[in-house]
Amino acid sequence: MVRVRYAPSPTGEIHIGNARTALFNYLFARHNKGTFILRLDDTDEKRSTKEAIDSMIRDITWLGLDWDEGYLKGGDFGPYRQKERLDIYNHYIDILLQNGFAYELYYTDEEVDSIREEYEKTLKTFSYRKLKENETEERRKSFKEKGLTPAIVFKVEENKEIVVHDLVRGDVVFNSNEFKDFVIRRSNGLPVYNYATVIDDALMKITHVIRAEEHLSNTPKQILIFEALNFSLPTFAHISLILAPDRTKLSKRHGATSLGQFREMGILPEAMFNFLALLGWSPKDNREFFTKEELIELFDLSNVNKAPAIFDFEKLKWMNHKYLTQTSSERIYDVGTQISLDFSKKPKDWWLSFIDAMKEHFDTIRDVERISLQLFEKYEIRKEIIEKLKEYNAKELLEQFMIRLKTLEPFTIDSVLALIRELGKGLKIKGRNLYFPLRLAITMKEEGMEVHEFIYFIGKDETVRRLESVLEVLNA
Repeated sequence: MVRVRYAPSPTGEIHIGNARTALFNYLFARHNKGTFILRLDDTDEKRSTKEAIDSMIRDITWLGLDWDEGYLKGGDFGPYRQKERLDIYNHYIDILLQNGFAYELYYTDEEVDSIREEYEKTLKTFSYRKLKENETEERRKSFKEKGLTPAIVFKVEENKEIVVHDLVRGDVVFNSNEFKDFVIRRSNGLPVYNYATVIDDALMKITHVIRAEEHLSNTPKQILIFEALNFSLPTFAHISLILAPDRTKLSKRHGATSLGQFREMGILPEAMFNFLALLGWSPKDNREFFTKEELIELFDLSNVNKAPAIFDFEKLKWMNHKYLTQTSSERIYDVGTQISLDFSKKPKDWWLSFIDAMKEHFDTIRDVERISLQLFEKYEIRKEIIEKLKEYNAKELLEQFMIRLKTLEPFTIDSVLALIRELGKGLKIKGRNLYFPLRLAITMKEEGMEVHEFIYFIGKDETVRRLESVLEVLNA
């Protein structure tokens, strides 16, 4: 049975790359009717706060990823937080020491860092094994007397070829001389990632490790630990990096990069789910829109691309726009309240009507607020706008429109538009010469929402009041 895991270090909001990794694991598990596990790599006690963990849970739940086993749900292979598994890690450290695969190093982390810096200054090659050879009995005795804990270093066989059989990248060959001995438990007693993740994956019977390409260089070290402890190797799949449109690493300078930011921006979770699934994976047709069920049915690691995926925010907005046009106004309103849009200026029914009429113009739910703001701005006659209206000889157009608007029934968006068109035919005015003067007079702006929509949402009486004030100035 397929067993995969998402094992974040909960030290902040979930980056798009981590979210895509979680999604691919989820899709692979569901496609194969396997188990999707949530595990927390939370040994960084300073940064793995409850707030960070709660944020991570909120974001992956928002995305629509439900896990079968792990944090908050339990299971037969817990605990599922690394900080609760220290005794387990220490047990296997003892086995590695007893079997000669590791050795104790009586130097603190700070001392090692200082020695490494000195080596780098003199261009010498730093080696844990050389450091161990120079370690004195006096140092070991002093270390113990001070109650300090030695670091544990994994002993790497020299010039050993290690092959990573990768479902995405094929066979990738490493030589152990590229990395040599490495620490698996720090002098503060905490295990390092490359060690703890092996123990967790082995004991939790993980069958497939699906993660970002940046972890590929860690994999040969992990394979050596798997082999030293006689654990079965999982199958590896390293998915490509996600780059910004300029093909550099996606970072804050490119704008939003976390799930939480996109949620607050007003991206729908189903749009983000669909968009992320297509970052580095594609079905064998040209479709771009899929339901969750369709993605589960189609997902296969053989269709994951080796090349980096490009995060195109404009495409995400386009995709979100398509989803919004098919989403009920009630839901858009509800999501808007969740991301703190200000709906206090009008009753809910008005907002539902506005959303229903305007959703074709929304790329994100925050556009509800952005577009509606112009409806609530204070209306003041502007001299430069009056001059433009004079250039258009708009007086007759405005007078005739006002007269007809007063008796327009029913008063709807469509009937307002029909009135404008009918008036244009009667006065033999069309295009910009018809719509632009009306916009200028009623909004005092040269751009914004469609004028017939604007008229409907400010109301007949307010439109007439504005036209009367403009005509008063034009007639002066």
